[in-house]
Amino acid sequence: MTKPIVATALLCSLLSTPLLAQPQTDNPEALVAEARSLVKSFGGSLKQALQAAIKEGGLTNGIGVCKTVAPEIARNNSSGGWAISRTSLKVRNPENTPTDWQEIQLLAMDKQPIKNGKPVELWQVSEASGQPVFQYMNAIPTQKLCLGCHGKSIAPEVKAKLAELYPEDKATGFSEGDLRGAFVVTRQVPVD
Repeated sequence: MTKPIVATALLCSLLSTPLLAQPQTDNPEALVAEARSLVKSFGGSLKQALQAAIKEGGLTNGIGVCKTVAPEIARNNSSGGWAISRTSLKVRNPENTPTDWQEIQLLAMDKQPIKNGKPVELWQVSEASGQPVFQYMNAIPTQKLCLGCHGKSIAPEVKAKLAELYPEDKATGFSEGDLRGAFVVTRQVPVD
């Protein structure tokens, strides 16, 4: 069971992380650099929150914190036209279902989620909607830490908590190194 005081204190500390400055240009390199910073901030805060929750109350506590704290961390890192989220070919939360473009990129990343020792990343500027939109994706390879909730062998109490909080869960059966999903960063590009 999540301990409200610990979860609240952790959430407050994570939400107090300063928001990143907005780039002053539509230069693709500047947009990519900012997207990388957002992923680093979001991913680091999420990992810290999960590790603290698991240390405090085990994997079932981590699942509860992930369900409530992860969206708050994403919202905290989404401002000034930037939006950050996660997606996967096998989502835990149906709200994270990939768009058609994201699914194509995930299928490509799935073949090699890590290149030269780093998660694969890609980006584009699309004008499909009439307004230029920068889209960035950064692969999330499955780490050993992830296997307790996303692996092939999941403890019964963890399965029960997943079924309770995520009745449509498809995010299991992974092995270490598999593509777990991707961070997604988007921003409308200002037009002169």
